[in-house]
Amino acid sequence: MPLVRVWRRRIGVALVAAVVGLVLVAAVPANPAAITVTFNGGSTVEATDAGGATATYHVAVADQAALTTCDGGVSGTGDFDSQPQPYGLGDTTVNCSTDSGASASATITVQDTTAPSFGSLPDITDTTTDPDGESVTYATPSASDAVTPTPAVTCNPASGSLFPVGPTPVNCTATDGAGNSSTGAFTVTVDLVDNVPPTFTSIPGNTTLEATSPAGATYNYSATATDNVGTPTVSCNPVSGSTFPFGDTTVTCTATDAAANATSGSFTVTVHDTTDPQIAAASDVNDTTTDSGGKNESFAVPAATDTVDGTVTATCSPTSGSHFNVGSTLVTCTATDAHGNSASTSFHVNLTFADNAPPVFANVPTNLTREANGPSGSVVTYTKPTATDAVDGPIASVNCTPASGATFPLGTTTVACSASDSSGNAASASFRIAVVDTTPPRVIPPGDRDVYATNDGGIYAADDAAAAFVRGSTATDIADAHPTITSDAPSFFPVGQTVVTFVAHDSSGNTSAAKATLTVRPKPSPGATPPPLPPPSDRKPPAEVSGLGAVAGDRIVTLRWSNPADPDFAGVVVSRARSGETATDVVYRGSAATFTDRTVVDGVEYRYLVVAVDKNGNASTGVAVVAQPQLLMLRSPRNGTVVKKPPKLVWLAAAKAAYYNVQLFRGSTKILSAWPKKTALSLQRKWNYKAKRYRLTPGAYTWYV
Repeated sequence: MPLVRVWRRRIGVALVAAVVGLVLVAAVPANPAAITVTFNGGSTVEATDAGGATATYHVAVADQAALTTCDGGVSGTGDFDSQPQPYGLGDTTVNCSTDSGASASATITVQDTTAPSFGSLPDITDTTTDPDGESVTYATPSASDAVTPTPAVTCNPASGSLFPVGPTPVNCTATDGAGNSSTGAFTVTVDLVDNVPPTFTSIPGNTTLEATSPAGATYNYSATATDNVGTPTVSCNPVSGSTFPFGDTTVTCTATDAAANATSGSFTVTVHDTTDPQIAAASDVNDTTTDSGGKNESFAVPAATDTVDGTVTATCSPTSGSHFNVGSTLVTCTATDAHGNSASTSFHVNLTFADNAPPVFANVPTNLTREANGPSGSVVTYTKPTATDAVDGPIASVNCTPASGATFPLGTTTVACSASDSSGNAASASFRIAVVDTTPPRVIPPGDRDVYATNDGGIYAADDAAAAFVRGSTATDIADAHPTITSDAPSFFPVGQTVVTFVAHDSSGNTSAAKATLTVRPKPSPGATPPPLPPPSDRKPPAEVSGLGAVAGDRIVTLRWSNPADPDFAGVVVSRARSGETATDVVYRGSAATFTDRTVVDGVEYRYLVVAVDKNGNASTGVAVVAQPQLLMLRSPRNGTVVKKPPKLVWLAAAKAAYYNVQLFRGSTKILSAWPKKTALSLQRKWNYKAKRYRLTPGAYTWYV
């Protein structure tokens, strides 16, 4: 232990020792002398290594001659400084005392407040092909510290973390055992090595376009791609919005990323023309000709345009300037573009014969003679003549006056027939019907009777009894309501039998005669009662039948009448004659009020005379009726039928007929002419005829076949 030399000096009540390195200060009584201990450099020192630090202290004593002894074997006389002594971390108290009994102490604190320090922190560079980054492992940086040999080092992001592409700072902290810390940083840079080409996310498929111009068609499209790094650039050729020509065009698209990686895709654009041209609608051509064989007709060819070809020339069949027959001819015009697409329109060339010629009559009846059937004449039926026109063909509406079935008066009547074609040309024909009365009147003589003479030789015709006989004759006539009667009766009837002839005369000069006998008996003697005379014989005919009518059908005639109410009525005699002929046939005898004649021929007119007969054989003049059986060609609907919907017209077939001409009239206007092959035609609610539209509206219609 070193010797410490101590110098003493009394300063008031305290001793101050000046010792090199260590000063001990103690407040002691004046006796013993005071001592102080003071650490040189302060009571707190920084550790210099793991063991702590070295320090010196100064001991000062009042008694310089006193020997001071301190902890650790340090001693000295008077004031002195201790040699450097080691002190561990924390607080250490040093105690000193003098041989004179004075003592003092001092505490030194060794602390560690110095942070560790990092050495070099080099940056790290790594590469990756993953755009999300790379897990980078690095060595934990080392740090040094005076006290702590190996400070704890932590870094963020830690080694092995996923580092994104690009630079990432790594912050590290070094902490010693005393909790002192320092920071350091370095950079981890991850460079992306991009060798992956982009991928198309959308690219059009093969596309077919309709041409919109002669150059082809414009097509707008889009193609997109993605890349593992950034957004690639997409380019296509031909570009979107280009006009693609006819045929197939391959569009190639390339997607390139920033690393020049590229990928390609392609699709085909096909341009074709399947659109038909547009052809203008054409109106019917209406013209006339004076040549019944037709004429050459020119017309404007409809214009046609095409999206691709522009103007397209249409062709028509028949062509303009061709020969067209009279009537309606369908013309079809077709426009075809360069790619074979076509469109058509059609119209009619209606060529009307400028008809200056009237229809021609045929089958005009010869002049007819018919027997009168009554004072007003006779009902006469006839077959109307036919008329044919060069343009219209058969003329359905032939009008004759008086009409068939009318009552014709006695004498000759001219039947005037007319027919007009659609051009208004009219033709006429005529024939005569003579209604004659060749039927003699029927004279009804008085009954034979007996009278007494009014004088010795006989009786005068003027006498009442004779006059009743002479005036007792009557007569009837079919045509003459008041025939006259003459007789050869004498002015004086002698006793005995006188036969008188009674003659009936009608206005047509027909006569008939009948005889009656007047028997004159001798004049009775005066005063004698003559025997009674026998009654006159019955010469009175029954009344005529009434309501006689005839219904003619197909080879059949049915007569109906009402018989008279005479008490002596016995029946009727029906005789039949062909009109215009005198020969008659009795076809019925009996008391019925109807008769059906099934032995007639269609198309022949028959005259029936129905005579009433009484039980005495007296016969009436008779009532006549005319009937003409005929084939009913038109079967349905019959005359007068009322229908609620368009009817089906049905008729009988005609031998060797290939077609039938059916004509429909509303009033006098022809509204339909059809040529069916079959024996039926169903009318429609609407139809076209001669460029006009017709409807089947309520009203009366006439149809002909």
